[in-house]
Amino acid sequence: MQSLKTEGSDSFYKLMEIGSRLNIELSDDPKKMQVASRLVGYRKEQFLLIDCPTGKDPFIERFYIPNNEIIVRAITDSEFRDVIAFRCLVMGVIQKPIRLLIVSIPENIAHRQIRQEPRIDTNMSIRIQGGEGIFSGRMTDYSVSGCCLEITADEHLLFEDETLEIIIDYGNDLSGKIKGTVVAVNNEKDPPTAGLRFDESGASLRKEFFYQLLFDIRKNDKSLDV
Repeated sequence: MQSLKTEGSDSFYKLMEIGSRLNIELSDDPKKMQVASRLVGYRKEQFLLIDCPTGKDPFIERFYIPNNEIIVRAITDSEFRDVIAFRCLVMGVIQKPIRLLIVSIPENIAHRQIRQEPRIDTNMSIRIQGGEGIFSGRMTDYSVSGCCLEITADEHLLFEDETLEIIIDYGNDLSGKIKGTVVAVNNEKDPPTAGLRFDESGASLRKEFFYQLLFDIRKNDKSLDV
């Protein structure tokens, strides 16, 4: 883990780009429930403005209580592709014209480069769209450029060069389809496996899904403890 001190340095503001996707959680929440947000803006050395989390769960209201501490995680668009995490305090809420959280500037940031970790182990059930309809499978790993699939023969027979679409339905703001071409089919395994190489479409969804999966493995990643 590396740590950036924000005092007397613009490093923090170079990492945090306006519109960056954020995951936030209450630091004292034993369940570590996280909600999505976005960085809306900031005033240097004073505060950050982020989208207010929404939802029907009563715990959401705790994000609006002044002086409650929250943990923020983000993936930057910097040259080094950092994943960063920091703690800050809720300073207040702006109600109009839109509801925004005002949070304090962090004193320190935990950050790590992810360029050397392009593939994430997932082992998750997914739905897949093929030429004959929708079927089920498992995605055992994922990267922005492709993924590995396990699909039983009674669900679908895998063929190289066929086109499939991964159906993404992940939370409130991650949904859509990621299209790719089947490569490297291994029918000797049980269940059979194949690599899916994504095409150039859906770049934003592919990247956002990768970031969310990376956030979700944080419980086993002590380098981002803050």
